[in-house]
Amino acid sequence: MHIHKLRIVLFFICLGLFSRAEAQYITQLGVSNYGPVHSYYVNPSFNAYSSFKWQVNLAGLWANVNNNYLTMRLPYSAYKLPKNVPAQYLSESGNPIFNKSWLSENLNGRPKHVSVASDIYGPSASVKIKTWSVGIISNASAGARISAMPENFAHAIFKEFDSSQGAYTKFMTYDQGGINSLNKFTINGNSRISAGLNVSKSIDLDWNRKLLLGVTVKKVWGLPGFHMHNTGMSVRSVTQDSLVFEPTKLLLVTYGDNSIGKGWGTDIGATYVFNKKDFKRHGDYSKNQTRYYCKLGLAIMDIGKVNYKNALFNEVSITQPTGIKLDGTYSDSIPNSGNYQAMADSFMNGFTSHRSYTGNYSVGLPTRLVLSADFQLRRKIFVSAVATQSLRNKLSRHARYQSFLMVSPRYESRFFEFSLPVLLEYDYRAVRVGASARIGPIYVGTNSLASFLFTRELRDADIFVGIAFGNLSDFSFRKLARKKNKRNRSQSCENF
Repeated sequence: MHIHKLRIVLFFICLGLFSRAEAQYITQLGVSNYGPVHSYYVNPSFNAYSSFKWQVNLAGLWANVNNNYLTMRLPYSAYKLPKNVPAQYLSESGNPIFNKSWLSENLNGRPKHVSVASDIYGPSASVKIKTWSVGIISNASAGARISAMPENFAHAIFKEFDSSQGAYTKFMTYDQGGINSLNKFTINGNSRISAGLNVSKSIDLDWNRKLLLGVTVKKVWGLPGFHMHNTGMSVRSVTQDSLVFEPTKLLLVTYGDNSIGKGWGTDIGATYVFNKKDFKRHGDYSKNQTRYYCKLGLAIMDIGKVNYKNALFNEVSITQPTGIKLDGTYSDSIPNSGNYQAMADSFMNGFTSHRSYTGNYSVGLPTRLVLSADFQLRRKIFVSAVATQSLRNKLSRHARYQSFLMVSPRYESRFFEFSLPVLLEYDYRAVRVGASARIGPIYVGTNSLASFLFTRELRDADIFVGIAFGNLSDFSFRKLARKKNKRNRSQSCENF
């Protein structure tokens, strides 16, 4: 099959791709007993059991980029950017240059995924009032993702559709059978702002156990976004110079350009704070488990959607098998000269139907299930485990955070906290080691520590940083413990 015939397969999908150009939260801080404002993003009931009577988050930022396709191998450390880059990697004007040869492909036959996401944590607060906790939360989120792009298509894009660079080596030629299939894939981008109210309640149970219940209700304003998907595509080469395109459809939706979307979101959660019964607290239990034996949580986060008016729908379709004969010119008028836009336009005008219309459109929030377990091993040493499973399909139009598992040992005290999480993240595709610290009001961390230690080879990056402050409250179970000890001493004196 001639190379220009393969280009036609790619052009049809590219219209959506080039019309316009998401990971996890600060989870290890959210499970801490000193992070009520961070716990809003993990479980809305956590802040009912906190070492802070009140806490305020002034500002924070989380950003992540990851993919399973390209690795960037720099010839120098990224920490040399932007002023200490070796001279041979500077332009005549003294600016760092970038060489595409520094990017290498991961070609393993699997669909390719790319995700870029960022959250801004706005002013938030949490206040304990006896057994109740109330708080406010505000944040802004933006993300874009490519899901399940066929490897042969991604390779052709990376090689700029240039046959001299081997752009089409991953496609089947006529001599190899000539059947090329592009599975369904999607490209999404969305952004939003939200503000809400959190209420949680701590219910005392026997043996110093507690049941925590919490809910967050938030108003969501949707900002501009887009969604593109194709229904899959198959192209057969029936001779050296002819193709048959099977029926297919491509849909591109843009929304929020003319009016802001509006919606509501809800988080619901429950937590069980477990302590052993008094007569089972042997050895150093009371010395080591000063808070609890374990804290078990379950939450469903971001239930809801954003509704948009006057979204623009662009639909392109081939409604029946379409045969095309090619012989060095395209559609008898467009030479195969590398003018991809002109060739694509000619193909679309000659062999497809196009429809544009406006209508209402809804985009779901990144709904997910969060299971957590936090164990106290020593007075200030804990180990937590968190499983976050997205409830949104990878190929859906909805906002989505990638699923992950995390196990994190943690040292925590009033003024200092450090954790070293191990994660199976990016929808369980990769193992990463992270690190985070809280020093006074400052918190900083990453879920991908290697990207900061080995900056010459990067496939993902993750960072969060912010400032929050608060003060300690006296735990009710400590008050009860003091009363119990005082009563025991009094009884001992009477017996004596």
